Amino acid sequence: MGLDLRELNFNDEAAFLRGYEDWKYEDLVWYSFVWKPGMSHADHLQILKDQKDKLKLPSHLVPSTMLYGFVSGEIIGRFNIRHELNAHLAERGGHVGYSVSPRYRKNGFASQMFQQGLEYCKQLGLKKLLITCSDSNVPSWKIIEKFGGSLENRIFDAGKNEFVRRYWLDFDGPKYDPSKVADKAVAYITRLHDSKIQLLVFDHDEKFADAGTQVPCGTVDPGESPLDTLFREIQEEAGLVGLEKAEQIDRYQFFADYAQKYLRRHVYHIQAKGSQPDKWTHIVQGHGDDEGMSFHYFWIDLKTAKGQLSGRFDDSVDLLIQALGI
Repeated sequence: MGLDLRELNFNDEAAFLRGYEDWKYEDLVWYSFVWKPGMSHADHLQILKDQKDKLKLPSHLVPSTMLYGFVSGEIIGRFNIRHELNAHLAERGGHVGYSVSPRYRKNGFASQMFQQGLEYCKQLGLKKLLITCSDSNVPSWKIIEKFGGSLENRIFDAGKNEFVRRYWLDFDGPKYDPSKVADKAVAYITRLHDSKIQLLVFDHDEKFADAGTQVPCGTVDPGESPLDTLFREIQEEAGLVGLEKAEQIDRYQFFADYAQKYLRRHVYHIQAKGSQPDKWTHIVQGHGDDEGMSFHYFWIDLKTAKGQLSGRFDDSVDLLIQALGI
């Protein structure tokens, strides 16, 4: 079914009120930021018009445009565009927010609405969008990544006790081609040592010192699952065998400037059992770019690992710390 994403007009009052019924027992902000039960349609339209004019808004608000998705005359969701950011939106909220009515979900409408909404953003002259969502809102961040969103970072919202993903989508940036995204499997291997949880990391030889401190990671080959890649890379890069249980703790996509391409990382946690040496050197096996290189392994305190790893390999450290309750 075709979807038409547009602003409300004078003929949409009945459709808007029918759409409201879908959200009647939920938080109204998922449907409208300004409408209240009993408000006239004319007043509603005037407020929406004024929302686009910065001169008519209090200083703490930014101009915005509210669009609604119509399918066969029914409103299935909304897409709100903030024309600029203030301090709050730059942290959480971003340029756009969207929602799909509960009874219209899982029909592909979110993707259609998102795609049309991005085109509307371009018409408004926006060049680069910040888009945020809860880390636990998997459907939302999958859609953001589907359209080329690059994760900048996560922040922790103490008020809601959750991590928030912050993505950027640059209309003038590198072209996003999902078929060329490189999948990577990343290993967070930990051990309990002297009452501390430690993370296994490695450095390269001195002549490759610019590579910084990293954790085992490898490219997922065609026909291979990220989990299969994980154990293959652990053996080839670290010489470790016998590690059996791995739990996926993260997945995210970003544009890697150093590689000049999009990467999709699948991050796994493995708890090493038994005793392990405090440090060792392993010559990389396999047939990748690192074959024959020497990796020098050692352990660091997981709680202080954030900021110590290069190449954004510490992106998921906070998630693991929270999951382990330390």
